[in-house]
Amino acid sequence: MTGDETIKGRATPRLKPFLLAGLASAAMAAGAAPVLAWGQTVPASGLKDVVVTATRHSTKLQKTPVAVTVFSGKQISEQHLTTARDLAGKTPGVTIARSGITPLTQIFFIRGIGNADPIFDPNIGQYVDDVYLPRAINGLTDLTDLERVEILRGPQGTLFGENSDAGAIRYITKTPSDTPAGNFDIGGGTYGAFNAHGYVSGPIIPGVLDGSLAYAHDQHSGYDYDPTIKQHVNDQNTNGARAKLLATLSPDLTVQLEADGVLDNSATDYYSPVYPIIGGTAAKPVFGKTDLNDSYASQVPLNKSFDAGTSLKVSYTINPNLTVNSISAYRAFAQNPVNYNNDGQPLVNYNATSIANGYPALISLSDNYIVYREQELSQEFQLLGNYDKFDFASGLYLLHENFASNRIGYVATPGSANPAYPLDQIGDTKTTDYAAYAQTNYHFTDKLTGTIGGRYTIENRDFTYQGVYDSFSGIPLVFNPAAVTVAQINANAFAKLDFTNAGEVNNKTWYSFTPKYGVSYQFTPGLFSYASISEGFNAGGFNNRASSAAAALPYDQENVTTYEAGLKSDWLNHRLRVNATIFYNNYTNLQQTALVISPVNNTAVSVRTNAGSAHTDGFELEGTEEPIDGLFLTDSVSYLNTRYDSFNAPGTNIDTGSTTATGNQLPFAPRWQLYGAANYTVPVNLPGTLKLGADISYETSYFSDVFNYAQGEIHAQAFTDAFISYAPANSHWTATLTGQNLANRIAFQSLSWGGVNAILAKDTLEGPVSPPRTIFFKLAYTY
Repeated sequence: MTGDETIKGRATPRLKPFLLAGLASAAMAAGAAPVLAWGQTVPASGLKDVVVTATRHSTKLQKTPVAVTVFSGKQISEQHLTTARDLAGKTPGVTIARSGITPLTQIFFIRGIGNADPIFDPNIGQYVDDVYLPRAINGLTDLTDLERVEILRGPQGTLFGENSDAGAIRYITKTPSDTPAGNFDIGGGTYGAFNAHGYVSGPIIPGVLDGSLAYAHDQHSGYDYDPTIKQHVNDQNTNGARAKLLATLSPDLTVQLEADGVLDNSATDYYSPVYPIIGGTAAKPVFGKTDLNDSYASQVPLNKSFDAGTSLKVSYTINPNLTVNSISAYRAFAQNPVNYNNDGQPLVNYNATSIANGYPALISLSDNYIVYREQELSQEFQLLGNYDKFDFASGLYLLHENFASNRIGYVATPGSANPAYPLDQIGDTKTTDYAAYAQTNYHFTDKLTGTIGGRYTIENRDFTYQGVYDSFSGIPLVFNPAAVTVAQINANAFAKLDFTNAGEVNNKTWYSFTPKYGVSYQFTPGLFSYASISEGFNAGGFNNRASSAAAALPYDQENVTTYEAGLKSDWLNHRLRVNATIFYNNYTNLQQTALVISPVNNTAVSVRTNAGSAHTDGFELEGTEEPIDGLFLTDSVSYLNTRYDSFNAPGTNIDTGSTTATGNQLPFAPRWQLYGAANYTVPVNLPGTLKLGADISYETSYFSDVFNYAQGEIHAQAFTDAFISYAPANSHWTATLTGQNLANRIAFQSLSWGGVNAILAKDTLEGPVSPPRTIFFKLAYTY
């Protein structure tokens, strides 16, 4: 991060700045020139203002009553942050998985709340230029033409089109103008990495029509090796583009047309097993040594995915105080098809009995063949106002989404005499969301502001579902596969039946009003405080991972009330910036996967359901310092406490036999997160600018499951990145050498059990791991 940007990188934290601020205050009170703790006299210059639009109005970060972290486009470029996953560890209170099913799939947790299953609704809303992305599967893969990224923590329902109860991530891309601009870069590195990016912008009809075009190609070979199929896996191969046209039809009327698309032919994520199976049977496996750089999955990589969309934004200034915007958008994505392996193990013998009965000698423990298709239409009208005593943002929002899934899933059950058959899960969820929202700030004095807002949402879902059991060769079976013999399968001599959810509730509407109340006070020009109470909700839905008609059930909406207070401060003539936030989230009906008694047949089934209640609380500190000219430090620390206050039916704990998770921690919620970074423009006698930068992130352990199994705990981990860049004087060129994960820390990001019974479960854990150390050299041109 540098001090000459209009839009800065992040304001991040640590405890040391409080001591420095106290020393500086004492010195100024004594009439002395302020002196930093490291002996540097504070000059008149300092950290520049960070400008955000987190409240729908352009405001300075230090005067914005929201917990928000900002990444500038310059910071993204310097640190070689090419995907949203590269932001992992750099934002307090935010957990981002460093690996995922595909590069298009991004999983986020904010303050302990998120959704690890990408086919269900996310708790964190993602927006690209104010257009909502309804599911984690179609996340943003490349950050090429970004102006900035804003990560907002806490419920976001009174300012944005879609409601989100944990937070929001806003990707704001560059807007074309009459001033020609462009940047290009090309580079390569370890693991066969090759990236090429380009962006051009300028007038098409000066004063009337401007345009821009961005393109990104990112690839690298596989980070891991699969000895089963004898090739490297976990590679990337994506191509994306975005085009914009901005027409200025009058001083008060602008129209912007935007279109983008991404093609993804990368391999789906190959899990690494804690202990690879090297012999025996599924019922009595023989395990080998752990090697996190290897996956033993039997499937050959297959992934054909795309994500694309277009939007039209019309903005009209009614008068100097009022602006109306219309945002119309259409988006779609598909994974058609993907192979996704859940176990990371080779094909194994099931048991001697199944072989004698004519079943396949070798089977996979757990895998999937998936086809996902999604389409969405959205329309948002915004009315924004700015007056002397008050300002407001309001809107009407409509979203219609059709999400269709066809997923052949298979999980072996070694406790049975014969292996289970694959289940073809065919689901279609149609969602229609209507909402109206508004938020008003009233300025009682120059220092005191009150905030009130609200959102009313009507969300309807229509769900159809069909389950079809298939033989291992793909022949549909009767509902009870155990009633079919291998001979009947081979002769195709049996009835072909399936199950549906036709007799169950498959259409439901949820209604919700979520208010927000807040107050802020500007104590001094450099000291701003705020407090707020806000509510959020996540609509209910239906279980499209059901393995029987009894499990194709609805789950209810979850609700949260968040209490938050923050303090934002600048010290030492803007050489030191410290922001602090404390929060408490009270959740009711938190959506989780659990075991419930089905009303269909009065038996226990695993479904998406609701925990009774839960809470998360903690604090976040963010700091930015410029101790001497050219040296910028950013740092942060966050503490998070999470607990299920009531969760009485999550299944059965295989270690203890308990059927409650009450008192346990929430998954993917590390207690502590720390981050520190330095960016230094070296004062050497060179014909140009030499910069050095490094950062380190650390987080304590967390669990992957609601039972907090010790064998599934993700241990504490730290990652270190660095860069060096040189830009010749009076040149448009910059050369950058970047290293990521320099300590080569290979660590699980989550752990799950695939294809085993309870007795063997703790021995057959597997999961995705973090990318290894990579080195990348980039040559960039900017004009």
